[in-house]
Amino acid sequence: MAKHRAFFKNKFPSGKYINIHRHHQLNRHHNRRINYRINYSPTLTGLTWFMVGFLGFFAIYSAKVKIEKNVVSLVNSQSNQTQEKHKATKFQQISHRWLLGHSSGAYIPLNSLFANLNSPGALSICAAEGNCETNGRRTSLIAGHFDPATGILNKGFCSNHGRGGTLQEANQWCLQHLRSQSFVIEQKFRELGINPNSHLEGFINAIDLWNQSPYFGNKFPQLYASELRSRKRGTDAILSARVKSFKINGSYEQTALAHPPICPYSIDAKSCVRHDQSRRMNAISGVMEHLGLK
Repeated sequence: MAKHRAFFKNKFPSGKYINIHRHHQLNRHHNRRINYRINYSPTLTGLTWFMVGFLGFFAIYSAKVKIEKNVVSLVNSQSNQTQEKHKATKFQQISHRWLLGHSSGAYIPLNSLFANLNSPGALSICAAEGNCETNGRRTSLIAGHFDPATGILNKGFCSNHGRGGTLQEANQWCLQHLRSQSFVIEQKFRELGINPNSHLEGFINAIDLWNQSPYFGNKFPQLYASELRSRKRGTDAILSARVKSFKINGSYEQTALAHPPICPYSIDAKSCVRHDQSRRMNAISGVMEHLGLK
């Protein structure tokens, strides 16, 4: 037995022997494990964290894209609901054939009426205020004039109701002011079953009357619809609705715009209103004819 022990030079703590060859094999295996941990383990750890970070980023990005899609879908659905809300009812569609048969001579997008100073809406209001001629040429009044009814200093193509500023600032205020109000009036027209595109002249007159006086202008759409129901068309319906808008408690006497200096003392209140509203309506009509919209 002692003879064979010569080959077992290494002894484990348990008392067992192992030969030198096996001992070296185990040592090499142990050293390889140590080298693997030192040389490769950090690389694998880095790759692991990289994959974790990449997957986390991908998850966050996917969630972001999904949220954006949901938001876009929500906005589109609300837009569709708004369009459906303002869509004419079946009765309005049927009655439109006889109630609102008059159509303007040319189609123009409503959102372009006040796109700039040379847009049809801007030129029409400018002419109605006396700040432009029907051919679009500006008069001296656009730079500043005193309102005959209120005495305040107006500037800009829409006569900016005494808000001051430069002429350029006044014009920009007018564009923004009338552009926003045109959307409100368009909604009122559609609720009454009136297509603003088919009644472009009436629509611009509604905006002009509101610019002259928001109180009286708010009455115009309903009165205009009533005039159309009574078979009036074109300028007859427009002028009648404009004049009736100035009634207060069934009378024109309480209307400030029905007295001097708007009109001479010799003219009664209703005739004064009719004279002034006819002048404004004809100015708008002249601009539309000049632009080929009638």
